[in-house]
Amino acid sequence: MAERKSCSSRTGSKELLWSSEHRSQPELSGGKSALNSESTSELELVAPAQARLTKEHRWGSSLLSRNHSLEEEFERAKAAVESDTEFWDKMQAEWEEMARRNWISENQEAQNQVTISASEKGYYFHTENPFKDWPGAFEEGLKRLKEGDLPVTILFMEAAILQDPGDAEAWQFLGITQAENENEQAAIVALQRCLELQPNNLKALMALAVSYTNTGHQQDACEALKNWIKQNPKYKYLVKSKKGSPGLTRRMSKSPVDSSVLEGVKELYLEAAHQNGDMIDPDLQTGLGVLFHLSGEFNRAIDAFNAALTVRPEDYSLWNRLGATLANGDRSEEAVEAYTRALEIQPGFIRSRYNLGISCINLGAYREAVSNFLTALSLQRKSRNQQQVPHPAISGNIWAALRIALSLMDQPELFQAANLGDLDVLLRAFNLDP
Repeated sequence: MAERKSCSSRTGSKELLWSSEHRSQPELSGGKSALNSESTSELELVAPAQARLTKEHRWGSSLLSRNHSLEEEFERAKAAVESDTEFWDKMQAEWEEMARRNWISENQEAQNQVTISASEKGYYFHTENPFKDWPGAFEEGLKRLKEGDLPVTILFMEAAILQDPGDAEAWQFLGITQAENENEQAAIVALQRCLELQPNNLKALMALAVSYTNTGHQQDACEALKNWIKQNPKYKYLVKSKKGSPGLTRRMSKSPVDSSVLEGVKELYLEAAHQNGDMIDPDLQTGLGVLFHLSGEFNRAIDAFNAALTVRPEDYSLWNRLGATLANGDRSEEAVEAYTRALEIQPGFIRSRYNLGISCINLGAYREAVSNFLTALSLQRKSRNQQQVPHPAISGNIWAALRIALSLMDQPELFQAANLGDLDVLLRAFNLDP
């Protein structure tokens, strides 16, 4: 990336593991910022350092005062950035001070707030799906997923489920793809439905743990990770059976996870890793990475994801999680390298493209950030146009992040184009293919 500059903040930005990261619970403080995005993150709120505002910062600040709606967009954007409540909190503090280049966070209205779970809201299928009667919709969806066409993969998986609502594997792939396409809420619903049909689906359990982490539901993330151990034939002996052990939580609490619960699940994973000796189980290491992420032990999380990558070097989702953890650990330049590797393997990975843009903002590389956000939006639109889908799932989170990046570039005309959703004007301005 050209002309990147270091962030003045002592703390790193939070990006989604998936897309997002978490700080340790004792570091959490008040002042949550609110957002309506599909994915959110929880982060440590650090008092912003006093710093001189650059011309871009002053212009962005005055622009915010002139455009009250941008504040609302910012709130939505914060909820969409990768999963870490602390990271979101930190971004809020930096934005208000215009001195830190952190990132976006979701609104945690009350620390002990209980929210309606995604499963209770239900999954909303596309009403005009051109593939609803497509023979072999599931197989075609897998093909499109391999090609990196996430929006169309979602349509095929939805079609497969409409044809057979009991297809647990289709629900699994639908959930995983929704998360990669920046729609965490839909991902959680689909993965929960998969696990209702197939409680021992280990891939769905791990993916659900990541999605819970990204949306700030740490307690539910721990429960999903513990269930992964309990349902795994290799490790279930480590968990003492309990009568009446509850299934997956139906109402999700955003209260911080009890430290004893987190440590207990972490001990299970560490014991399992010890039992494996020199053999590396990439799935177990992924779970460890998520747990260390939840407790704010970013260096240990990085080690866990790197260990998993020694076994699965072509796993783009692992590279993205590594990047998110590096960013949350204030290592944004290394995060850029990890996201870039993820995109080399899977160019259509919308979430990683989004996370890359966030890290670029954190590094002060606003033009590169805008380019990545525009590329993500163009990919979503291009897929929609090719398949003649009338109402695509264009991510509002990406638009909100794009407006923030443009506001920092001192280009009000382009900012206005983003406000109007004029993607073609913006693509031409940055010499990108439509």
